[in-house]
Amino acid sequence: MKYKLAYIDEDSGWLNTFYQTFKGDFDIIRIKADATTTLDSIVSTIFDNDVDGLVTDYLLDETGEVDFNGNKIVDAVRDYKPHFPAIMLTAHEPQAISQTEDVNIINGKDILDGENEKRLEILKVKIKSNIDRYYSLIKNTESRIEELVKKRNENTLETTEEEELTKLFILMDELEPEGKDIPANLIKPEAITKLNDFVSQTKEILEELKKKNK
Repeated sequence: MKYKLAYIDEDSGWLNTFYQTFKGDFDIIRIKADATTTLDSIVSTIFDNDVDGLVTDYLLDETGEVDFNGNKIVDAVRDYKPHFPAIMLTAHEPQAISQTEDVNIINGKDILDGENEKRLEILKVKIKSNIDRYYSLIKNTESRIEELVKKRNENTLETTEEEELTKLFILMDELEPEGKDIPANLIKPEAITKLNDFVSQTKEILEELKKKNK
């Protein structure tokens, strides 16, 4: 099964180049950043189409049709899903590095020129590995939550395990904010209510801290 990627660019030529280069390895959804698009519409397109990862060009505002660049798309997506796989391509690496929080996602766009097959193959492996690790993190987090909740319901948890369970619920909320239910037979409703309340309160505190730090 191929992973599904969203690729965002303001240039139709680059959109087609990316599609032709990666269509054998991924299912590609092409999103053109033009006067009709907004950050919200791009984020909605990404999640409405259940893509597994995104690749975006950095310099999107060059033509003046949009007032944001690829780093803002990554920020908007990761405001909702902080661990979502993302890669940014650019011919303007110094500018992209200075404007992007996660500089590890930045790659030179010349990798698409067809001149260096080895670099291209490395990029494909990098994209797949990022997505593999993302889904492994979800699976392992779900598995450990189930294990701890089952133990809690059958007996009791050590203090360190209670702390671990709380952190795992916070992580799970970041990974799957739309919610994926743990099997009901493993969960005592009152315990989950308390944990959900704690997660909500913690997120509110973090949002307030973010606002103060801006």
